Order: sequence, then C-alpha cells, then structure tokens
Amino acid sequence: MVQARQIYSYSVAHRSGWFGDGAELVARAGTSMIERYYEADGARGWVFSVGRNGAVVDSRRDLYTHAFILLGLAKAFEATRDSTYIALADATLSFLDRDMSSEHNGYVESLPAGDSPRRQNSHMHLFEALLSLFDATRNSVYLERAEAVRDIFFRRLVQAESSVVVEFFDADWGPLEGPHFPFEPGHHFEWIWLLEQNDELRHVDQTATVARLWETALRTGVGVDGRIFARATVGGAVDRSTRLWFYAEAAKAAHVMRSKYERFDGPITSNFFAAMRARFLEPATSGSWIDEFDAHGAPKVNFAPASSLYHICCAIRAAEA
Repeated sequence: MVQARQIYSYSVAHRSGWFGDGAELVARAGTSMIERYYEADGARGWVFSVGRNGAVVDSRRDLYTHAFILLGLAKAFEATRDSTYIALADATLSFLDRDMSSEHNGYVESLPAGDSPRRQNSHMHLFEALLSLFDATRNSVYLERAEAVRDIFFRRLVQAESSVVVEFFDADWGPLEGPHFPFEPGHHFEWIWLLEQNDELRHVDQTATVARLWETALRTGVGVDGRIFARATVGGAVDRSTRLWFYAEAAKAAHVMRSKYERFDGPITSNFFAAMRARFLEPATSGSWIDEFDAHGAPKVNFAPASSLYHICCAIRAAEA
C-alpha cells in the first residue's frame, strides 16, 4: 500500500511540475513494486508485505491494499504511458472479481477470510482507484465499475438520513456500531472530494448527501479550536486525537464546497492548510511532519509515516486546480 501511495505522490509531483525526475522515480518504483509484490508467493494477487531481502512476510490478499495498487498503477501509467501498468490493473481487477467478490456486492476484506467486519474505507479507495483509471485511459469500463461502487455508497454506506458514513458492516452490508454510528470526519471529507471528481457520474443528484456529510463533519467532528477529531457521532466527539491527513482531506472537501455549492458555509481550504502547517509541519524537522497527536496534544508516534505524503500531495494539487 505504501509503495503504491509513493508512486501516486511522485506521479502527481511530476505532472504538476514540482519534481523534474518524478517520472523516472515512478518507473523505478513501479518495477520494484511489481517484482516484489505481484504474485510473489506463486498465487494470484498482490502480497501484503515483504522484507528487505524480498521474502514474503505477509501473504494476505488485502482489499484496501489492492485498491491502492490499482491507484498506483493508474498514476504510473499517467507518468510513463507504459501500457504494462494498465494490463496489470486489468489483471488485478480480474483477480478481485474471481477471488474476492462478495455475494452481497462489493468485495471481501481479505483472503484468507477472517472474522473482521467489512469496511467502507476499502471500497472508498477502490472507488478512487477506478476513477483514476478512467481519468488515465478514458476507458468507460472503469467508470462503470466506479459507478457500481458509488451505488453501494448510496445504498449501504450512508446512514442516519444520509448524514453519516458508517465505518463497519457485517457480511451482508448491515451497519455495525448502531444506533449512534461513530464516524470518521476525515472519511466524510474524502467522500465529498471523490463524489465530485467526475461529472460523468453526476446523473445521480448527490447534492443533499454531500451537504449533510459536510455539515455533520463540521458540527461534531471539528472542535472550536479547529482540531479535527478522529471519531465522532452526531452527538459529539468520541475520540479527540487528531492526525495530519484529516486536514489535507478537509482542505480538499472545502475546495469542493466553495467551488461547486452556492450555499457553502464553513472553513475554507486555506484555513485547513494553515492548521495543518501550524500543528503538524512547523513543529517538525524541516521536510517532515508530526503525524498524530493524542487528545491532550502530545505526539503519539516518533516517526513520520511515508503514507501521509499521498494526502499532502493530493491536497496541494486540488488547491492548485
């Protein structure tokens, strides 16, 4: 997953003119990712993790990881125009259809199957990857697949009168953690951004849902001091820790709300960028970031996860658009 996110980041940097050697780095990373992870244990699909010596550490087939693999392949194709990446994306989608599809729509979380609940997050990033594949190729097959995932979102993932994106479900998409449905404001912001990315999917009126997700996230998921909470319900925050990526996704959502919705209300993109800079970037080593703070404002980890660069690059590119 992290390898694919880094490919995404440097593809964006290349296409945005931020980093001149981005395409070369994407090609090297793409080759390495394929050699190390694709069918590395002789079975179909992508293994979850490998060691520094290349040996498979975790052979699980994880839906969330495969979604990001698809995103990375789409962005690698954008940067290099090497059709190998699209062929691998098609093979990966065939693997998902054949080996990980669920009889209740969508896909199972992992192989071998465990007892963990189904997650909206995996399908959200699959939606993102399919949109990216369509943008890169203009092949309507990917758009049709994206629409199928979008339909799951409207039928199953949004609850409480379309005001909450539920995180966890049983095998038949029955929502768990009810009736209060703790949600992640950061995921509300991500869905707002993704739902607005392709005009070709706008034949379904999603205005009311987007507005409710925005309002709910701001009302109970963002504190008076601008802190974005990790989890909340419609009644208030339930986990007041905070992470850098929440602010990047909020900046993207605010950009959408301000540019596409006449009745926009709330913080604007620059507010969230300023909060991200003040809380996570300026106190850190130059060029790095503090990833997470607990409810009392103390750093929770002493390292900067490379995966966060994906959120930062996507937010900056959205703001520049």
